[in-house]
Amino acid sequence: MKSLRNIYRIALYELSDALRSRRFAVVLILYIIGAGASCFGFISALHKVEIELASTLGLSASASPGAVTEALWNSVTFQRMVRQLIGDNEVAKEVLTIPPVALIYGWLAFTFTPILVMLSCPSRIAEEVSSGAARFSLVRASRTEWCIGKYVGQGMEIIVPLMLSAISAWTVARFRLQSMAGADVVWAMIIYGFKVWVYCLAFIGLGLGVSQVCRSANQATAFALIAWASLGILSGLSGLLEGDGWRRVWSVVPMLTPAGHQLDLWRTDITHVLPAMLYVVTIGMVFFCLGHIFFLRRDV
Repeated sequence: MKSLRNIYRIALYELSDALRSRRFAVVLILYIIGAGASCFGFISALHKVEIELASTLGLSASASPGAVTEALWNSVTFQRMVRQLIGDNEVAKEVLTIPPVALIYGWLAFTFTPILVMLSCPSRIAEEVSSGAARFSLVRASRTEWCIGKYVGQGMEIIVPLMLSAISAWTVARFRLQSMAGADVVWAMIIYGFKVWVYCLAFIGLGLGVSQVCRSANQATAFALIAWASLGILSGLSGLLEGDGWRRVWSVVPMLTPAGHQLDLWRTDITHVLPAMLYVVTIGMVFFCLGHIFFLRRDV
């Protein structure tokens, strides 16, 4: 019980300290604005497509977007394009059942939230160790409790940008695309927000794993960004280099990277989503524990 209480206190302090930082505030503002701007851009592009379709068919164009979107979304040509873009028929079928605005939010969150994590998370342990501030915390808690508290606090921190960016995107959709901003869109955004949160736990593990090894905040951030980019490149290369013979080893790479499980997180079938969530959380914990093994022997 004492260990859990220590972890809880450290996590709360980590959350409050992170929310007070200028870097987090700037990134958060950019994230909220980006979510609203992306949604606005999508709706504007959608309106232009509808105007062109109306002109081609000789119909009067609607003053507001969304008039023919449902027909476009259900058209055979559009669905074939989505299947080709995704590269998996089963995933494409499930994706096409999701409201377009929620998909835009999901894409934005999956793409940019890991960047937010890698900019704010890796410095947290290295900064306090290099400044000597960690010694005051480690008098009252063990190194393991302190690091786990940092992990939990960072996990709580992600909820803030995910929630605010979802509100930003939905607000834009509510005023510009009222027919596609109902309760089903809100629910789909909540579900995707939770999936992205779980997905980013892997990057928190990576960031804090690197942070436990490095001696300065800037060094930790730089190495964490390099590690994050390397994982993404490896996941992308695996699809190109996979083949017969020894090249089959590349088929294992996606299982060891968070990006390799992202496609399953887009699905609506829990039998695919749940294993993907377990994989990404496990990957993050492996990164975290590898750094922690070094940190336990480190002189702080």
